[in-house]
Amino acid sequence: MGAIALASRYLKYRLSAKTRFKTHSPFVYDLINQVFRNNRYYSDFLLLDAYVEELKQKDSVIETTDFGAGSGESDYQVYLKSLGKIVKERSHTKTRLHLLYNLMKYFKPETMLEFGTAAGVSSMYLKRGLPESSMVTMEGCPGLCAVARENFKRIELDNIEVSNGNFDVILPEVLQRFKKLDFVFFDGNHREEPTLNYFSQCVEKAHENTLFIFDDIHWSKGMEAAWNAIKLDKRVRLTIDIFWFGLVFFKKGVAKQDFIVKY
Repeated sequence: MGAIALASRYLKYRLSAKTRFKTHSPFVYDLINQVFRNNRYYSDFLLLDAYVEELKQKDSVIETTDFGAGSGESDYQVYLKSLGKIVKERSHTKTRLHLLYNLMKYFKPETMLEFGTAAGVSSMYLKRGLPESSMVTMEGCPGLCAVARENFKRIELDNIEVSNGNFDVILPEVLQRFKKLDFVFFDGNHREEPTLNYFSQCVEKAHENTLFIFDDIHWSKGMEAAWNAIKLDKRVRLTIDIFWFGLVFFKKGVAKQDFIVKY
């Protein structure tokens, strides 16, 4: 996505976004106060932030396979790139990584599923936020799967399963391992049709306390179309748009609402 188009969409978001004082929902108001506005620097961040900076300096070359939007019009693309560059390009900002950590501490999901492991950076913050949880993270590139497994080992994270393969192929089998999904982070293949396909499969195992997070909901017209379609799904009761992420809730007994929140 071009920088000008992204800036235009961000400006539109800022003009539409509401502060916590204009959010007439006790649930959302509390979430903003307890999570979005939580500036506490946990001891875990000392380890994780430093480790990510270390990864960004790695010059070892990885053969990567991209099945997502980065593959263009092809089904996939193979290329060589240094690990440090991959981490810089594919990892979230420190602020967003801290948000993922805080969300785990707040909602305490027992089961987690992630689309798009890459080097395992987001996985580390998610899992460190709730070490007792059970997590499966999926990645299409075998080389990156190996890197992620090594990273998890080095920072002593247990009970993370890395599943390698094209999401279109492996997702049905992966979902069979879950009786229910408490949390799903959709951070792979940022295109409209695959995003809606993955949502339709995962939502079958959602419950009223499940949280889905979609990355880059304004990255392209296709992703915005996918986000709008998800908001219209009758099973979705509440959504929160913070531009970079879209949060989806299935809480029963609440009026269907869509919030755009300043973050």
